Order: sequence, then structure tokens, then C-alpha cells
Amino acid sequence: MDIGKKLKSTRVFLGLTQEEFCAGIVTESFYSRVENNKSKISMSDLISILNYHNISLYDFFASADKTVHDKKRVMQSFINDDANRLKKYQHLLKPAQKKYQLEFKLMLSILNDQIGELPKGTIEKAQRQFIRIGKLDINTLFYINLLVPIVEFRTLKIIMNYLISSTESGKLCDFSLQLLCHSLLHFLNRCYKEKDDQEAKMIIKFFKNIPTTSYIFLEKLLVNCYECLFSGDEVKLESIVRVLKLCGYGKYAVSFERIKNNFETE
Repeated sequence: MDIGKKLKSTRVFLGLTQEEFCAGIVTESFYSRVENNKSKISMSDLISILNYHNISLYDFFASADKTVHDKKRVMQSFINDDANRLKKYQHLLKPAQKKYQLEFKLMLSILNDQIGELPKGTIEKAQRQFIRIGKLDINTLFYINLLVPIVEFRTLKIIMNYLISSTESGKLCDFSLQLLCHSLLHFLNRCYKEKDDQEAKMIIKFFKNIPTTSYIFLEKLLVNCYECLFSGDEVKLESIVRVLKLCGYGKYAVSFERIKNNFETE
């Protein structure tokens, strides 16, 4: 198998330079030689590079005719706020996968803060398609994330109350836990806009009972920001925002500063 060729095709598909793709795991010059079949990469370094980009070994070694649309990878790009990668996945949809266009349209509108620009018919279609009450699997948790910004707040509260009353966080896989936490954070944003302190306190309490893992470290910091917003603790909020900046989460820090400033001027 031509590992170099497969690495290059994967890198080009993701729209990354050699330096971005090797991510400091190996040197850029060594990686360039691997792509050109002049050097061999170790299995441990290969796995590290693939893991860095959320690519499983199965997907990497799968046959070339395997569908490009890997829904879990798409979901991961969404909860990572990676609009550019989502656009790449969207452009690679095959005719038989056009049913996913509504999901992409909604995801990109959410990430680009353009929900208000979507036609009423698109919002209604999304609600009909994604509101599902039943088993809380990965797909359902993902759809709840898409619903949080578009559903009428009274209906959304019913959905979210069902979610937290039906979920045992300790039994969720790491990815499901990320999806759950992501939806709760965006619901807290809705609560803040609606000035619903009581609903927010219930969500924050539930969130704090979720065991902290490396997968949701960021989410735990962000829920603390919301708690400060609701309590009016500006000193603690500024402290957490500084931590976000130091940890490389500057865009979230800016987001909370903007939320705080917007509501102070209302």
C-alpha cells in the first residue's frame, strides 16, 4: 500500500498544508519525504497524525470507493466550530447523499451566526425532520444540537428537560458526552437571551454533576462562564476568560466578552 499517496490525498481533502497536517508530530521535511515515498513513517507517528485530525485507522485504510461522507467526522467538525472543514465535506457529497444538505445548511448557519437569515420554510422543515423523542443515541444528540438555536423557547425547554431527565452521563461514550455538553451550552445561551435564570440553574446543576474528563474540559470552563453571567460575578468571569485565552481558546473568550457587553447595553 502507498502510504505516502494516501496521506497526501487525505491532506489535500482536508485542505491543509504539509506543515499543518503533520502538526509537529514529525518534521515538515520528513513528512514531505514520506508523501514522496522517500522515507517511511512509523506506525505510532502515523496513528498520532490521524488521531490529531480525528481520522480512524479504519477510515484511512478503507478502500478508495468508500463514501467520503463520514457523519461522525462531520459532527465532530460541527462541535469544533470548524465551518471551513464542514464546507469541504459538503462539497464532496454525492448525489445519493443530498438528503444531508439540510443538515449542512443548518450547521453552517449556526456556526456563522446566520440563523436569522434562513427562510421560514427551511426552519419548519428542519424542525419536522430533527425533533425526535426516543432513544438518546448519537444521531438524536446531534439533532438536538441543531434544534437548540431554531426551536421556539417554550418547546425547547420541554426537549431539554426530557434530555437531562433521560440521560445517564456516566453511561455515554466520550463523543456522545461531547454532543450532550455542546447542546447544553447552547441552551444556556438561549436561557441567557430569554433571561430564564431558573431553567439555567437546573442545567448548570446537571452539568456540574457530569464527571470532568479531558474530552469536556473546555465545556466545563464555558459552563462556569455562563454561571458567572447569570450571577453577575464579573470578577470571576474575567478570571475564567483569562484562563480561556491562556489555554488557546481565545475565540470563546471573545464570545463571552461580546455576550456580556451586548446584554449590558440592552
